[in-house]
Parts: sequence; structure tokens; C-alpha cells
Amino acid sequence: GEALGLIDQLPIEILPATREAVLAAAHIKATHPVAYADAFAVAAAQALRATVLTGDPEFDSVKQLVTVERI
Repeated sequence: GEALGLIDQLPIEILPATREAVLAAAHIKATHPVAYADAFAVAAAQALRATVLTGDPEFDSVKQLVTVERI
């Protein structure tokens, strides 16, 4: 619908939930106090060697896994 059309216009990449990504996120979720969706963000940041930009203090618990910058 209209929302997806708007998302397609943003300068973002939607990553697939591959088996590898699901298992990586599940491992992060099992070992750190983060939401499962946040665990996907951490797994993606690890895979892409990227920085997580967030205002969510929950990500403080994964700073040993990825670089986290608070906004």
C-alpha cells in the first residue's frame, strides 16, 4: 500500500530474514537482555560491520558486540 511506497523512497536497505540472520539474532536474544527485533539490528550491524544508532538504552547491553552510538 501507500506505506510501503513511502518506505521504498527512503534511503534505506531492507535486509532479508535469512536463516543465518534468524539464528544470529536468536543467539543474541538468548545471551543479552534485548528485544528480538533489536537482536536482528545487532546481528545486521555485526554482519555489515556497521554502527547501531539508537536512543534506546537497551542497546547498552550489546556494546561489547557492536559499536553503539546514542542519538
